[in-house]
Amino acid sequence: MIQLGTTLRCNLPPRHIWVVLSDPRRTHGEILIANMTSLRPDSVDTECILDLEDYPLLTHSTTVAYSRHQIGRAERLEALTESGDFSVITTVSEQTLKKILEGARNSPQIPQAQKKLLG
Repeated sequence: MIQLGTTLRCNLPPRHIWVVLSDPRRTHGEILIANMTSLRPDSVDTECILDLEDYPLLTHSTTVAYSRHQIGRAERLEALTESGDFSVITTVSEQTLKKILEGARNSPQIPQAQKKLLG
């Protein structure tokens, strides 16, 4: 079941890790998700930098790409998981989820209207 903090890997290239940033029970099934990606000098997303100790599957400094966030329905993401396009993986810790949510609240890349979905 998709819920706040569910962490998934897209099984299609480039195989990014995505985190659900909203509670679909609170938002009538609507979800906001954002992916993790390699931190680069030209990254526009610098509100949340994750290091190796923040998540066990990271191998280098990573940023949460709020600029690539997606809005959708929890049922649709569940269907994509059932079809094999996404796989549920090790969930981010509560501490890391708080860090990611704080970055989302501060990110200019997520419009205010969509921030209402944040957990």
